[in-house]
Amino acid sequence: MDTTGRAVELYCAAERRDVREVLRWRAFGAPFSRVRLLIRLLLVPLVAPVIIVAQHGRQTYPAGLALAAGAGVLCGALGLLYDRWRAARPMYAWAAAHPEYRCVVTEAGMRSHRPDGTAVAYRWGQYRGWTETPNLFLFVFYDGELGWLPKRAASDPADIGRIRAVFGRNLTRIG
Repeated sequence: MDTTGRAVELYCAAERRDVREVLRWRAFGAPFSRVRLLIRLLLVPLVAPVIIVAQHGRQTYPAGLALAAGAGVLCGALGLLYDRWRAARPMYAWAAAHPEYRCVVTEAGMRSHRPDGTAVAYRWGQYRGWTETPNLFLFVFYDGELGWLPKRAASDPADIGRIRAVFGRNLTRIG
């Protein structure tokens, strides 16, 4: 389907469920999230037992090692929860501040128009890549920030195919 020169307009309202889906992808679906899970839930818990064994050698009690490893898992899990909360706060604030907006996807990039009259234009070079979930198109900017477009915002189901085609020509697909 040729979409060259044609813009696709999306009218949508930001919702909390969109933010939850973005955060779920960030926590479990993104390529870098798997490394973060590995570090926080496997490597962090091993630090304390390794230090204990290095200090005490063969005289180390297994119960003490289990307790240290359990505390490490707890610290890693709390770190993941804090990271998710830290990422969620600005996203929820943005969604609350911009209840409705219009987004225009073209071959040059994307423009977001807000009800207050402001508009922001992003060229494709500002993105690292894109992916999609069942309900959203997700974008990763070069600074690591995430953006999203709800698929429900498309007025015509064919618009979703046109948007995929534009993204496929201009961005790298992630995952």
